[in-house]
Amino acid sequence: MLPNDPETIRAAFLRWTRGDGAAAEFLAEIAAIARLADDIVDEEENRQRNVCWLLVRTLTRLPQNSFFIEHAAVLAPVINNVIVQWQLSDEWRSTRDPVKRQFGFVMREAVGSIVTAVAAIAGGYDHAKATTEDFFDLCHAGSGETVEDWIKD
Repeated sequence: MLPNDPETIRAAFLRWTRGDGAAAEFLAEIAAIARLADDIVDEEENRQRNVCWLLVRTLTRLPQNSFFIEHAAVLAPVINNVIVQWQLSDEWRSTRDPVKRQFGFVMREAVGSIVTAVAAIAGGYDHAKATTEDFFDLCHAGSGETVEDWIKD
């Protein structure tokens, strides 16, 4: 989960995209879309508003982003994989198979692979690897959440 401080988030997006404003905005849209989708699944309150915002972002804002337009052929399959993994993670959360539950716990955070893909486009392999480490440190290090905690929610 991204931190709440907008300045920290914007600085990270710019760092991960090597200062490419359109790429940073693409990541901001993806983050907002992921947050809205999660809210729609988890909450009853504001569901209609969140669905509308999700539709606006995916159908009007994202398709106009110049970074997305230029790199859609690369990004679309990555985004598709993220969606598949997110859905499976929710399905695998309640399985009796402990290995599937462990994989589901990790796969629920697959949106990070979009960050890795954007970083690879922006700066190659080494930059993508460093960005993935930075992303983990910013979003997950120190969370302390375990598979068992996630299953209980």
